[in-house]
Amino acid sequence: MTATQDRKIDGSIPPAAESGLNIVMVSLYHFGAFGVRILSDILKKEGHTVHMVFFKRDKTNEMAPPTVNEYALLKDLIKKLNPGLVGISTRSAFFPIASEMTRALKPEISAPVIWGGAHAIICPEECIRYADIVCAGEGEAPLSRLAAALLNKTDYSRIPGLWVKNQDGSIVKNESGPLAEDLDALPLPDFCDIKNSYVIENGKCENVEPYYNESLTHYNFMTGRGCPFRCDFCSNSIFHSLFKGKGRMLRQRSVDNVIRELLIAKKYFKNLASVSSNDELFGLDLKWLSEFCVRYKKEIGLAFHCDIHPSYVTEEKIAVLSGMGLKTISMGLQSGSERIRRELFGRNTPDEMILNAAGLFAKYRIFPSYDLILDNPLETEEEIRKTLHFMLRLPGRFRLNLYSLQHHPKTALTKKLLASGLISEKDIDGVSLKGLDHWHIRVDRESNKKGVIFLQRLFLMLGSFIPLSKKDTNRVLPLFPRWFIALLDKSPLFRENLFLTNWTAYLPKATFAMGLVFQLDFAGLFSRVLRRLGVT
Repeated sequence: MTATQDRKIDGSIPPAAESGLNIVMVSLYHFGAFGVRILSDILKKEGHTVHMVFFKRDKTNEMAPPTVNEYALLKDLIKKLNPGLVGISTRSAFFPIASEMTRALKPEISAPVIWGGAHAIICPEECIRYADIVCAGEGEAPLSRLAAALLNKTDYSRIPGLWVKNQDGSIVKNESGPLAEDLDALPLPDFCDIKNSYVIENGKCENVEPYYNESLTHYNFMTGRGCPFRCDFCSNSIFHSLFKGKGRMLRQRSVDNVIRELLIAKKYFKNLASVSSNDELFGLDLKWLSEFCVRYKKEIGLAFHCDIHPSYVTEEKIAVLSGMGLKTISMGLQSGSERIRRELFGRNTPDEMILNAAGLFAKYRIFPSYDLILDNPLETEEEIRKTLHFMLRLPGRFRLNLYSLQHHPKTALTKKLLASGLISEKDIDGVSLKGLDHWHIRVDRESNKKGVIFLQRLFLMLGSFIPLSKKDTNRVLPLFPRWFIALLDKSPLFRENLFLTNWTAYLPKATFAMGLVFQLDFAGLFSRVLRRLGVT
């Protein structure tokens, strides 16, 4: 893999595929890009040449909009690659960037531009204003048929799942086809073919593979598709209605298929130390989970991470996961107030259920991360304080992921906030660029009431610790005892004088850096500093 990873772009035009189409696929702010990579592997197996362009890194709260130079680099690269089709994958947060990118590309290339991704599925009527084609459903079958049609110069306007703009401006809106049922039929990742990967970041364009390279220590994978829940703030709730009658929302790869992927990854990435499931919820089927855990422990044996929902936490399941090497787990709480969870977020998760799950994590020495959604305009200061007090009751040590509420298009909560006048159309993802620099809460911006900002800073303190060991995730040093946080909450002096807690904004980066020092990982610390300086 090393021979091709450091090549700079030399300006030459790659030869067109002998028997297939020449395709460029662009992933916005996402180096992992599961969807783009699966589609790329499918198209390559069908004889097409695929170039993947990773346009800017996903950096929480630090994703600046592209510069004029970066747009120009992308335009020049695609012109040199001379594709017969350009695909752009975008989430709602990056819709304005995808729009600007497409506007810049269209006059320079003759190839049609197709959009895919979550925003294309949820808001195809917006996307088709800019793209020539929009994939308004799962992309494997439509993109395969589209590439074949373009190669053979046949009509593609009636392919199920595609919205197609005709030359006269009219739009053909094809209904989506059935959901992919047999996930084992999808190709396993191809880690060898990296010569056609490009990264545009920090004002540079390089011919490199940004994620699957020799330095990879943590591998992400997915065992299935779909989420059984319809939380009112989440885009998954929209998919249930969009794909109604198209097949099962919840689909699962076989254990054998998943293990084969992980064996391939373990073989290729010699520094691999841990593995993470990126499923919405991992191991919903206990029978499947039991078989997977036995084989994972025997054949893979690396530290493991997954996400889980409070209603799926049982002692039997946690015991099985602990036995196979589960070290860390993420669970969405969203709020410590049952009213907020039930009435605003559509989550039937009583306090007792969450406390039970937290107790099991502590019992089996699994280090949890808990997700909270803050910046909710319908949540009072007292309810935020109630969440803080609830978190102080949870047993054991834990990490907190403090998210700022994103207003995803067409969700029930977004509609409620619009109807109440608490947000406007300009606040919705796809118009707002909030997700670029405010995905997690920003306690360095005094845009909220003093009391709310102060409470958010207490949450940061509660979740702050120094990780002392990479191997033992439970070896952490909490920076602030709970009694101290509770004492601060009662102090009018600190609540009214926010400058006394301004330093909390630096806690996440400071604790991470201190952890690298305690672990004697000076190479990791140096790499982190270089990235902060814009040196990749």
